[in-house]
Amino acid sequence: MKSGRPAFAVAFAVLAALPSCASKPKAGADASPSASVSASVAPTASASAAASAEPEDIVFDEPDAAVISEPDGGDPRFADLPARTVQKDGSFKIASKALQAWVHRYPDDETPYLGYLRAGTIVDRSEHPIVQTKRCKAGWYEVLPKGYLCAGRRATLDVNDPVVVASWKRPRRGEPLPYFYVRPGEPPPLLYFTLPSLKDQIRFEGPKLKEHIAIHTPSRLQNVDVLGKPDPIPDFLAPGKQLPNPYGAKGRLRYVVQEGKANPQAAFALMSVHEHEGRLFGLTTELDLLAIDRTKIVRPQATRGGHIDGLPGGIVLTHGAPRYTIDEEGKRKTDGVYVRHEVVGLTGESKGELLKTIDDHWVQSGVLQMLKPRGSFPSFATESRKWIDISIKSQMLTAYEGTKPVYVAYVSTGLGEMGDPVKTFATVRGAFTIKSKHVTATMTGSAQADYELADVPYVQYFHESYALHGAFWHDSFGRVHSHGCINLAPVDAAWLFEWTDPQVPPDWHGANATADQPGTVVYVHG
Repeated sequence: MKSGRPAFAVAFAVLAALPSCASKPKAGADASPSASVSASVAPTASASAAASAEPEDIVFDEPDAAVISEPDGGDPRFADLPARTVQKDGSFKIASKALQAWVHRYPDDETPYLGYLRAGTIVDRSEHPIVQTKRCKAGWYEVLPKGYLCAGRRATLDVNDPVVVASWKRPRRGEPLPYFYVRPGEPPPLLYFTLPSLKDQIRFEGPKLKEHIAIHTPSRLQNVDVLGKPDPIPDFLAPGKQLPNPYGAKGRLRYVVQEGKANPQAAFALMSVHEHEGRLFGLTTELDLLAIDRTKIVRPQATRGGHIDGLPGGIVLTHGAPRYTIDEEGKRKTDGVYVRHEVVGLTGESKGELLKTIDDHWVQSGVLQMLKPRGSFPSFATESRKWIDISIKSQMLTAYEGTKPVYVAYVSTGLGEMGDPVKTFATVRGAFTIKSKHVTATMTGSAQADYELADVPYVQYFHESYALHGAFWHDSFGRVHSHGCINLAPVDAAWLFEWTDPQVPPDWHGANATADQPGTVVYVHG
């Protein structure tokens, strides 16, 4: 993406029109953002069979995240700002009541974004506003660890604001999936804006609902254990109370107790789950309620990479591959098994087909995809600098600190393989840096009936709209699968997100790279 404004200007354009890892411009077309929806190009013939598993024409709902560039000393327009007074764990708070409450570098909405807060997040602020502006009459407040937040449509000093209270759960950063996730069943669930009485449920879901509930009791739902124990019904969900709309959420027409059916090709992130009238209801991040017995509960994939302390090494290709010990007489004995995609460090010693591991075991070479040391390194692999190596041909990600590998994992890159990223669903190749990071970001289609995947986990943009992100909708890691983005298993995406730069502050939902906090290098090659 290219910013159409000066260095100090806001890097935020038309969200829904941004080309994405799954939306390719026509050959020869201008790939920069425009007011029209991006045109898609069919994948190559060799990849077409797998294409149905990946959402079509998806666009990430996130702003253009240009690296902030400033002269030494910052913007001279704000040279006279008072010394910062905001205190950690202080008495003064400000809360987000929007899906994205933007933190700016300076107290002016035309200065760059540093990041943003998700609805319900409460953070420390300065006691008094630093300045009031024409478009922020309630004033700009200092927040931690840096930047300024405007009290207005997106943020409030009232920590008891209805949106703040209802958005009561924070994402579980560091876990494979930061929320619970569900996909619509058949028929798709209704979206309720209040906990409906059984009478209203029957009115809108049909006379056979009691029979449906009797069959689909909470204990019988597939993968229900993922959700854990339901939360008690909080006061804001008491009978008769209606849920508010966070600023920036999709506006829907409300009728009695419901807002219509969910997009059948959607996915929803749930903050919490509550039992009501014999059913489980999930509260989405956009403050809608849906009956979980009308959905398919997502279970995080077991696939994962792992830490490695140098190379050579290997990744186990099959479940149950035997792990051996060798006694003094040279006889081998099975001493456990490896799981598929487990990372194994090797010493370089071998005995026939057996390779010695760094934990003094032995493994058959035939069950491993070998990870060999690099013969040379790119110029940016200096000292302990972090960088990510992604091989399209091997579908492998290796995280390095200087010349030392620290983590390896399978990925799924674009279906176009080594094709032209402009004309096919290929992943762009080259050396880039991470521009912005998002604990979650929503992927939506260009047409009303397209996919709408809420809160895709651990999104990291590195070039235009190409990103590294977790994928909970497939388990094809190690094979091409995406429309251009680099898909990771949720466990790997969670680890990588916390390891890379820029760091996202604990209370923030997203952060942009800056001149003083540049992004980690991402090197994509064949």
